[in-house]
Amino acid sequence: MADVILHDHPEFRERYYEIRREGPPVIYLIPKKRATFYAVLRVGIGSYDRSYRDGEKIRPILAGTAHFLEHKLFANPDGSDAMERLSDLGADANAYTTGTSTCYLFNCRENFGESLKELLTFVSEPYFTRENVEMEKKIILQEAAMYGDSPSSRLFVASIRRLYRDHPIRDEIVGTPASIRAITPSRLYGVYRAFYHTGNMQLFVAGDLTPEDVLTSLSDVSMPSREGEFRVAPVAESGRVCKTVRTFRRRVSKPLFNVATAFPERYEDTQDRQRRMLALGIVSAHLFSDSGTLYGELKDKGLVTNPLRWMTEWNPGVCFLSVSGESSEPRKVYELIRERIRSLIDNGISDEDFSRLCRAHYAENVSSFDDAEELVGAFCDAMPDWEDPYVEASLFETLSTDYVNGVLRELFSPDRLNLTVVMPDSENQNETEDEE
Repeated sequence: MADVILHDHPEFRERYYEIRREGPPVIYLIPKKRATFYAVLRVGIGSYDRSYRDGEKIRPILAGTAHFLEHKLFANPDGSDAMERLSDLGADANAYTTGTSTCYLFNCRENFGESLKELLTFVSEPYFTRENVEMEKKIILQEAAMYGDSPSSRLFVASIRRLYRDHPIRDEIVGTPASIRAITPSRLYGVYRAFYHTGNMQLFVAGDLTPEDVLTSLSDVSMPSREGEFRVAPVAESGRVCKTVRTFRRRVSKPLFNVATAFPERYEDTQDRQRRMLALGIVSAHLFSDSGTLYGELKDKGLVTNPLRWMTEWNPGVCFLSVSGESSEPRKVYELIRERIRSLIDNGISDEDFSRLCRAHYAENVSSFDDAEELVGAFCDAMPDWEDPYVEASLFETLSTDYVNGVLRELFSPDRLNLTVVMPDSENQNETEDEE
């Protein structure tokens, strides 16, 4: 027997089913009248996981292990590759690892049931040998070298490492050359047994399906389960302020910059955190979007030619803002950003600007409901600490100008910003750090 819970959101004309049954992971079915089907299996392990409980022991996890598992689970004991099997069924498959999760996914127009069985089967049947692990190391070491050679990747990682002393966000998702070389089949099996079980998974499905359709596809799939506590909480930090401007030299045509700041976390209920995150998005858009006055001023002064790229992240132990771009004079950009934040704190966002930005963000959220892949991605991102995307959209109506300005003044400070720069250097690529 399965428990099927209907989550109805009539204000958006949207609904989804939460399906719980012994055996498979919790299933979230988002019915969509589409010709295609989309499925994602989310496993709650990512680069933030540095250790796990094994009975009475706490065992370390080498950096890059979650990503290594993502690669190796596609290998089957009979020598076949699950990616190729899914392709033969007409499914386009992929996988990715983040700080908090590993996701295996596919989309297809036909053979949905068989494709879903194949996905859940290969994730449930690990096959690690010394030979295939050593072979995979060569591939992942090449991937790590590629990220290490990328100026933009190097810039972002260096900037974030200046915000956090201990949190595993400092770790590269792919790991380091040393950690990759130290991975063994026994280490992989240990981490797999700790994290890859139905209590630490969620399955998201979107398409013209009923709960019975999905359950029928899972009727003969056996997935691992386990008892007992296994997770060790990651280190939490409030961030640190760096008093220097760090400069790297790489082969780039124009200086690259990243301005970042860490925000202090507050312990509060799920909807309060999500409401603060929406307010943070409105403030960031006001400051850094290409329709804002800051970008217009930067462009008019010839400091940038392309729009700023900005992002916020709020995950266990971390909450930060990152703004990046290209400029021949990155320090002037940095100072102008600091000046604009200081002015906004003093004067606040106007009612008119708040109303415009709130409408724009709300429309963007709601429009994503029509895109099955984007919607399923939002559900994945919400696990396990956020409300579903429909509840998040409904929180916009609880925002106000005063609330958003309160979040602005609580979180933002020009004195907590750091600047990291990649300067052109076609010869020695030395790294230097200079005082602000």
